[in-house]
Amino acid sequence: PAVKYRGIFLNDEAPCLTGWVKHTYGTNYGDHRFYARVFELILRLRGNFMWPAMWAWSFYADDPENSKTAHDMGIIMGTSHHEPMARNHQEWARKRKQYGVWDYATNQKVLDRFFREGIERVKDTEDLITIGMRGDGDAPMGGKEGADHEYVNRDEYNMNLLKKVIKNQRKIIKDVTGRPADERPQVWAIYKEVQRFYDMGLRVPDDVIMLLCDDNWGNVRRLPNAEERKRPGGWGMYYHVDYVGAPRNSKWLNVTPIQNMWEQLQLTYDYGVDKLWILNVGDLKPMEYPITLFLDMA
Repeated sequence: PAVKYRGIFLNDEAPCLTGWVKHTYGTNYGDHRFYARVFELILRLRGNFMWPAMWAWSFYADDPENSKTAHDMGIIMGTSHHEPMARNHQEWARKRKQYGVWDYATNQKVLDRFFREGIERVKDTEDLITIGMRGDGDAPMGGKEGADHEYVNRDEYNMNLLKKVIKNQRKIIKDVTGRPADERPQVWAIYKEVQRFYDMGLRVPDDVIMLLCDDNWGNVRRLPNAEERKRPGGWGMYYHVDYVGAPRNSKWLNVTPIQNMWEQLQLTYDYGVDKLWILNVGDLKPMEYPITLFLDMA
């Protein structure tokens, strides 16, 4: 394979995929029967990695057999760019009254415990640990961004907070696994506003995979320069053929020109981004062609 970790991300899966699963399996979530079929699809396409659906489902909590099935079938699991430390967003959302606010500045103790439980659950798997933190439910940290004159102060505040988050997350990984944090593969997603923090100088330890992204329309936002390519942790790409958010949703139909996708992914590879490729495929079904191309290239 050209890329070490290569796979798909089920996202924006309601109502199509969730309805199909309910009709086929009688469950309100994807259980191990459903995921076994997805894993087989990934293996047939010669992938080995997955971010599971997360709008209303919780891969780890809904069915304990999910994680075991991934392990047995040789699929390495991860969690999406805003779901740190092997915890699904729904695990927090379902217990918001109990947990409180998703804010490290004011609720660190509860969040640290939440993160620790995630690592304890996956410490004996090959799962790739996402580190860092965004706002609640895939929003920027610190709520919605205000006018331009607020940027500098707010960004500096969020950057300092993020440094603290990552330092403490790595300490938790070390404590739970009993081994140095750099021995457990991790990924940091430089998505949306997080790329601004990176451009302003925020860095993570050298062993962490740096996950770059496209602009949600299939155009790569940034690639590593010659100096950055020397990082031992390497680089990854989070790419979209499905997107829900401002300014436009694109789901249910592939709107990414395949020539453009090929050109952008070839550019990505030429710039040494070969540690992790993950494709946001929405609810899976209408994206067969781009999925096949993406994993063929990887």
